[in-house]
Amino acid sequence: MSDLMSLSGYDCNNQGHLNPTPEQLDYHMPFTGGTDTFGMPITFAAYLGMLNNFYTMLLNNPAALEIFQGIFSIDFSKASLLRILSQPGCEFIRFYFAIPEANQKLSLLAEGIDIFGAQIGYDQLLTKATTNDMVHSSSDPSIEERGNGGGGGPLPPLRQLFDLLRAQGSPLATADLSQLS
Repeated sequence: MSDLMSLSGYDCNNQGHLNPTPEQLDYHMPFTGGTDTFGMPITFAAYLGMLNNFYTMLLNNPAALEIFQGIFSIDFSKASLLRILSQPGCEFIRFYFAIPEANQKLSLLAEGIDIFGAQIGYDQLLTKATTNDMVHSSSDPSIEERGNGGGGGPLPPLRQLFDLLRAQGSPLATADLSQLS
């Protein structure tokens, strides 16, 4: 569908957990039909709060921190995401955690999903899996991996934001990102 929706989105409480906000966020975006939508606008406070919760959980759980091996963000280019979204019937993008290289570092795979939550091109993939045909063809759906760009630990600008907020006693930036490699 091409209708536009406007919604207030999500803010966070002082522990960084999401709360619907009555504040109207200035987002007008294409609405994907149905009753559910995935991905909602959030405030800057919610962005920081959710990141703070994630980094705090990692710093408090060394085993989880070790799994991430210093990879806390993964970049996708606009072109990469548009290749997926431009597939006929694609309304969503699904991300999977993956390990693409021998170094065992985490990455993400992205694939297109239709309005019903089904994988774009599933019939073609089912046929290929049934016949063990792993040769790429032009009828294969677009699937992307983060290999086209950066990622890694909390970038210096994010660390700077956290440091500034932590110095002011903000509950949304209690995690000390300098402890993360």
